[in-house]
Amino acid sequence: MKYKCVSVRLPKDVYENLATLATQRQEPVGALARRLLTQVLAEESAANGRDVICSAVRSSMREVMGPVEDRMAKLSAKATMAAATSMFLNVQCIADLGKNNAVELYNDARSKAAVYMRGKADEE
Repeated sequence: MKYKCVSVRLPKDVYENLATLATQRQEPVGALARRLLTQVLAEESAANGRDVICSAVRSSMREVMGPVEDRMAKLSAKATMAAATSMFLNVQCIADLGKNNAVELYNDARSKAAVYMRGKADEE
């Protein structure tokens, strides 16, 4: 492997830490510095590559999921409209049957529905 020479000035405490670590690992300071720099550069490259890949995956997911999300939003809006229409139609039918407490019956039914919606799916 060919090497290029690089001069680096390190703060005294950084150099001392590097020299201590090199002594503990029984390797030259230069070899340890090369290995540590190589490791950090590899980690940075991997992180940058990961960012690029994540960005590409997110973009693809948005592309694929966008139409599905739009369709789900439209279905939700239709279901909401149908539910609201049904609710007001039921209140009107109760009132047309001569019940004077149609709004009270509606509020009671709504409270019971809220309790039902808070229940667990497996209780059905």
